[in-house]
Amino acid sequence: VVMSDEQAALFQKYVKSTRVRAARNISGYALPAGASKEDRLAVEGVLKEAFGGLPAELQGTYYPLGGLTSEQEDALQAGGFLFQKPGPMQLLGAAGAGRDWPDGRGIFHNDAKTVLCWCNEEDQCRIIAMENGGDVKGVFERFCSLSHAIKGAAEANGKKLMESPNLGFLGTCPSNLGTGLRASVMIVLPELNKDPHKLEEICAGFDLQPRGSSGEHSAAVGAKWDISNKQRIGFSEVELVQKMIDGVGKLIALEEELAAAAAS
Repeated sequence: VVMSDEQAALFQKYVKSTRVRAARNISGYALPAGASKEDRLAVEGVLKEAFGGLPAELQGTYYPLGGLTSEQEDALQAGGFLFQKPGPMQLLGAAGAGRDWPDGRGIFHNDAKTVLCWCNEEDQCRIIAMENGGDVKGVFERFCSLSHAIKGAAEANGKKLMESPNLGFLGTCPSNLGTGLRASVMIVLPELNKDPHKLEEICAGFDLQPRGSSGEHSAAVGAKWDISNKQRIGFSEVELVQKMIDGVGKLIALEEELAAAAAS
């Protein structure tokens, strides 16, 4: 991933937070909606092994959902780290992803709370790297470290990640075929925010997807937008992160041009 000093300075000025996430699953065990209790516990064992062998900056704590104290639950909820049992009227719940709840499910995060992993939620493993500010390269590096650790732990147990030569990584949601990767920044764009439809058109030209402050189809409160790569398949993880960096850099340039015109 290439990020010039000029780009890095602009990202630190405009970007409020950065996140890179993707789902990974281990071949030989069923995906969560169809998994047996034994499958889920085996997946949890592989992931715990991966968490135990992480480098110092990524070391942290694994919290089994069934063993949380009320204090731990409150802390995870406050950080936005906790995931809930899917309800029977939700697609995941109706498909069986809530069976034997909460056995075999858990949450890992490092001490700095800059990497997070959900065990046996929608997918066997959802990897999330994040931090405040615009250090996209640093966030992506942490994502890669955790992803490689999970791959290594799977292979040490005679398994491999679910991956197809044609479709890429496999998971529960077909929209995540390929890399399954979503690299996003929360960014304040007061001028571009004046015409959200135009912003969507501009983003489409850069293969980016704008979402509101609270996710897809939500409003951009305080002109704060979640901007991410639109594609998941057909490109490598590095290429998709680079597309996001370059596209957001162009959005910032447009924002500054509009602000300068409005001030003159």
